Amino acid sequence: MNDAFSKKIAELMGKMDEKVLQARLNAALDMLKKGNTDELAKKLNKIDKEELMGKINEFDETKLKDMKINKDEIRQKVSDAELEKLSKLIGEHGDEIIKRIKDIIK
Repeated sequence: MNDAFSKKIAELMGKMDEKVLQARLNAALDMLKKGNTDELAKKLNKIDKEELMGKINEFDETKLKDMKINKDEIRQKVSDAELEKLSKLIGEHGDEIIKRIKDIIK
């Protein structure tokens, strides 16, 4: 993921250190791709789904452009099958969250 995307996500998630966030995002993708879903599920269960949904709903085309988020890059890195797995791991609001993410990266 590019640096600008990491910076904006870091701002949204409480000003986390960019490198730590990048490492966490990459680790989550690796866990998802390798099928290590137990650890990922534990981490996802700690996230407030309502707050996450609120943050996701703030995104629109203008905000994505301002944040210099490359939707093509995201689509290449994450498959539909992985998003479906993620939806199940998220649990409550998982379908809504993944649907919104898919709408954003179309």
